[in-house]
Amino acid sequence: MISCRVGVLIRTVSQLSLQRLRTFSSLSSSTHPRLSNFFSDEAEGGSAAYRRVLKTQRPTTIEWEPDLVNSVHLIGSVVFPLKRYPSETGIYTLLSVEGAPDSNHYFWILLAMQGDMATLCEKHLKPNDFIYVSGRLRSYTKADHNGDLRIRYKVDVKDLNYVAKRGSRVTSEKSEKLQSGQGEAGMEKYQNRLYLWHVFFTNPHEWWDNRKDKKYPNSPDFKHKDTGEVLWFQPNDPPWIKKQLQLIDSRMAEQGLTGDVRSRSKVSTWVYDDFGPNLGL
Repeated sequence: MISCRVGVLIRTVSQLSLQRLRTFSSLSSSTHPRLSNFFSDEAEGGSAAYRRVLKTQRPTTIEWEPDLVNSVHLIGSVVFPLKRYPSETGIYTLLSVEGAPDSNHYFWILLAMQGDMATLCEKHLKPNDFIYVSGRLRSYTKADHNGDLRIRYKVDVKDLNYVAKRGSRVTSEKSEKLQSGQGEAGMEKYQNRLYLWHVFFTNPHEWWDNRKDKKYPNSPDFKHKDTGEVLWFQPNDPPWIKKQLQLIDSRMAEQGLTGDVRSRSKVSTWVYDDFGPNLGL
């Protein structure tokens, strides 16, 4: 008899306690929404506090791998034709990289290619190609015009792909046609003209500068003194051509020279000569 009463009493107390707990829970949820959110967040994959801890916790540790050391990824345009190192294997060029999206600021960095990558680039890569490269960032020293050693940077290219420029579907289609065999004559002519600019900037003293003294409006801007080859500057020329011309003009002005440069001078030094041979490979 006594045991039955005790059992009834326990059940009564348990029901009252459960009812009070439900009442407290509902009141807490209505009066303390943060507490409610805490419990509801548990069902949604963790509380807000827990998720906040996950965001600020110590980054995970990865295994050390040689390929990850100073690895970089860049997208930019090839500045000038590929050049071979005079005393070393491999080839190099410069990549013009946009400093920030939709900006007019660019920086140049040397691209060095060795082995199979050099062979591949030598076959396909040309000025103004818009490419993606990945590889290892390295530094080297080179003397400036005063003989002082300066630290330069280069990328040893391990991977390379062509990139379709934003909003340039028509340009990409034209490029595909050229690569498939259509318009080869036009492309060859364009490449030859870029190469001729390269020759000009290497030895500008071997050319007549007719820009300020043209007999006819359609006369060439520059004419080679020996071969008779001619060059016209065009508004749609690559940016590096205009920059090099500005450099030559400024140096000629400093030296008091005009169109006929009779002796070799520093004018023949390219801006990218600072990235030239002896790169400490």
